[in-house]
Amino acid sequence: MTRFRTIAALAGAVALLAFGAACFETSVTEEPYAETRTISVSGTGEVRAAPDTATLNLGVEARADTVAEARADAARAADAVIAALRDGGVAEADIRTTNFSINAIYDYRDDRPRIDGYAVSNTVAVTVRDIDATGDLIDAAAAAGGDAARFNGISFGYDDPAEYTRTARELAVEDARAKAEQLAELTGVTLGDPVSVSETSWAAPVAVRVPQEAAAFADGAGTSISPGTSALSVTVNAVWEIE
Repeated sequence: MTRFRTIAALAGAVALLAFGAACFETSVTEEPYAETRTISVSGTGEVRAAPDTATLNLGVEARADTVAEARADAARAADAVIAALRDGGVAEADIRTTNFSINAIYDYRDDRPRIDGYAVSNTVAVTVRDIDATGDLIDAAAAAGGDAARFNGISFGYDDPAEYTRTARELAVEDARAKAEQLAELTGVTLGDPVSVSETSWAAPVAVRVPQEAAAFADGAGTSISPGTSALSVTVNAVWEIE
């Protein structure tokens, strides 16, 4: 009798557990994964225009037996060059020092190098806003600096590239949209709304490098400068949804 009661109790416990599990069972229904279909393209717009500013990289270099003498000679030459630039219409804010150095000059003819003097150089970057005056300013700086004058190069750019950037951006977006529409047509789908757009821009300055040896400017005809044209490019990466 006792054995029967034990079996009955166990059977009841199992039934109770089964009932509890049924009461707390959770039903999960998986939703189908909805993938957004897109078309990704890039578009480029480029605007070419004549630059309206020039940047001159010029300065002076002086050599002497002592640092004091070299520094004094360089200072006099630099003051003369700056004065000539200002007389030519360059604003003080458009003249910026980019390098100043004092270096020993070594004589390597013997087994043991020895100091044979000192060189002092002073270089400035000059923004020329009247681009037609660039050649005259170079000549004036050369004459003022004399044999100490150094001219390291010239580059051209835009004082305010915003207008050109806007135009290039419009062209880039038009190019991207045309590509997306063509891809949609070729693949038989309908182009929806744009999902994302990112941009990179790049300006190609016109630069002219001059050897360092072009220090002494010979008298004669004036310096002729031709800025030519420069390109400003904008690239957009765009993603359109497929309807």
